[in-house]
Amino acid sequence: MMATHCLRDMTEGDTAACAAIVCASVVGERYGFKPDAMAAVLRAALVSGSELFVAELAGLEAGRVAGFAWIDPRGAFSSAPYLRLIAVDESLRGSGVGAALLAEFESRTALVGRDWCLLVSDFNEAAQSFYARHGYVKSGVLPDFARDGITELLMVKRRGRQSRVN
Repeated sequence: MMATHCLRDMTEGDTAACAAIVCASVVGERYGFKPDAMAAVLRAALVSGSELFVAELAGLEAGRVAGFAWIDPRGAFSSAPYLRLIAVDESLRGSGVGAALLAEFESRTALVGRDWCLLVSDFNEAAQSFYARHGYVKSGVLPDFARDGITELLMVKRRGRQSRVN
């Protein structure tokens, strides 16, 4: 079932809900994220001017944050759009929220660089499949990159080579 939602920029008032979503995820659990610390990280990212946006439910659950994305338009090698973090409320996975957040990342950065990039943990097979369905291909491995014993997979989505801002 598709969730009815709208996308908007994250506000400081969203950080606790977003932190709870990511902390409840397989990545949050494996990395040991804590809600208060993650909310502080998200607030600091907002203050620094980072680009974060949320999917907010409409209808009967209007205002509930369904998921969020944190992007860096030039974060991959200082030239390519990088999806730093995406998280969807576990109860809403498979409802189209993640696909909408990913599409928004690509839309917001469509004129930057040549490809879209992200890292996904080796243990997060559901996310690897999700990204592959959306055209991302494993392009490299980074053993022990963020944490000992966890390999991060570099996934890239190539796009046309039309004129872009480089």
